[in-house]
Amino acid sequence: MKLIRSDQVTDASISRKIIKGIEMQPEENFMRKYYTEEAWARRSQILEEIPLETRERHREAWRQLFLQVESALEVDPASERAQTLTRQWVLLVEAGTGGDSEIKAAAMKAWKDHQNWPPEAQDALLVRYGLDAGSDREDSMRRMEKAGKFIGQAIGRKYYGALEATRRALINRSSADCSSEPWVELFRDVEASLTEDPAGEKAQALAARWTELKGDTGGRGTAPQPDDFLEVLQPKLPLDTSVAVINQVARLYRIEQVSGFLAKALAFGEDK
Repeated sequence: MKLIRSDQVTDASISRKIIKGIEMQPEENFMRKYYTEEAWARRSQILEEIPLETRERHREAWRQLFLQVESALEVDPASERAQTLTRQWVLLVEAGTGGDSEIKAAAMKAWKDHQNWPPEAQDALLVRYGLDAGSDREDSMRRMEKAGKFIGQAIGRKYYGALEATRRALINRSSADCSSEPWVELFRDVEASLTEDPAGEKAQALAARWTELKGDTGGRGTAPQPDDFLEVLQPKLPLDTSVAVINQVARLYRIEQVSGFLAKALAFGEDK
């Protein structure tokens, strides 16, 4: 058995220390003030349950995504390119917060106050996006804030566009519709199966459920649309309207993922 000297560390231990430093470093001293006791406890549990490999994958995803967002700062926030990047951003946030509204509200409160964070906490945030926390620190802060502003604008465009889409969905949905529960169950089952093969048995069964539900509501349309899920997934909005916007947009991006997966599954089914 090969022994490790006291002055040696493994690559894995280095990775754990780096990730722990980025995600947990100054929180006990100051970050906790942004959270309720309950939200902090849930957040701590979520972080503990995320495997090291997943944390590393998320960390690299943030670095790559930041560079892509920075290269798109001149495009229209409502454009397909901007919305694709924003969807990735929002879904990464969802993965790190477990989709918990209170945790997201606290994170947003902390972000709005980031100029007042201790320097070491600001540096950890810069490192998260792969930015220089040394000699070009001020420039790195400006780059990070520009990217954050762009994502905020894109989220706003998505949200206000969704208001009209929701209005149309409510108008078009028949008053004789069945219970919304089967739609909610289908949405949850599809979202849990997004990594499945759309041509596979499981995906085809989900597509058959969608076809049956569409038949019960008049069979509008020939392919899954986000409108199919909009009404039944309307949330009870939290007190913080900015969190309500984030929650709604995250829900919309998830709905688009589910609708896209069902459309692929149905297409494979028709080819058989």
